Amino acid sequence: MASKAIYGRNFEIELDQGLAPEQFKYRFLVEGDSWMDRSSAIQASLPLALAKAFDDAGESALLINLSMFGDTMRRISETLNDEFAQWINTPWTWKFDALLFSAGGNDFIDAARDPDPGCGILRRVTPAAPALTTDDCFRPDAVGTLVTQFLDPNFARLYDTVRGSRHDDIPIFLNSYDIPTARNAPAIPGRKAWLFEAYTRNGTPPALWEDVTERIFIDVEATVEGWTQDRDNIFRVPTIGTLVPAAPGSQGASGDWLNEIHPNRAGWAKLAQVWRREIRKVLPP
Repeated sequence: MASKAIYGRNFEIELDQGLAPEQFKYRFLVEGDSWMDRSSAIQASLPLALAKAFDDAGESALLINLSMFGDTMRRISETLNDEFAQWINTPWTWKFDALLFSAGGNDFIDAARDPDPGCGILRRVTPAAPALTTDDCFRPDAVGTLVTQFLDPNFARLYDTVRGSRHDDIPIFLNSYDIPTARNAPAIPGRKAWLFEAYTRNGTPPALWEDVTERIFIDVEATVEGWTQDRDNIFRVPTIGTLVPAAPGSQGASGDWLNEIHPNRAGWAKLAQVWRREIRKVLPP
């Protein structure tokens, strides 16, 4: 049977068309942001690429996707009693083998671009400022607040929801993203590129954009790794360093990136291999 990635909203239609979840070797519930949803209206996604990776290995996998482009950890937490709870508590004749989860990246990006300049995780830098370092561009207190008061408690709610469900023992695999290149290549054509906008508004020197972006996503990775601590059967997928970076200053697809913050088809395929490898380390053959 061929592997398949579908959206939860299409599940009933797929059943009517002959979908038989119990016949797949693996069944995954997918929740999260655009790294699980889509990188554009016409481009591939990680679940689609992961389905192909399992297929190429001769293993059938069904991925049921609840993800939403632009979602944050905070918003996902607020909706846990809705669609997500229904999926992990409905007494199907089959069970999910794992939860694949991606969140945190949008929360950090929003904390860089949405607040007034100098009021988020980035400092406001004036043109007359002396020579700066990467540390000079950050507000570590704001990063700490974001992680300890918003991200960690909201992830704890997700984890507790899963462990209190009929899928209480399934492994949870967490996305740790890869490091993008801040550039004027918006995810949605005609709108603003998020990191590019954040750095421009805060006066971050272009010479430091690469280092500042790396710092943000290393902090994301550390936050996600923190979610695995003192919790059972939870794994961070080590994807940082997988993708070919985009060329600085480019405005379209470049390297393994479709736009500023999303991989292209080649990028998703590389990431899917990492995900499948980590999943197969945990699940039985």
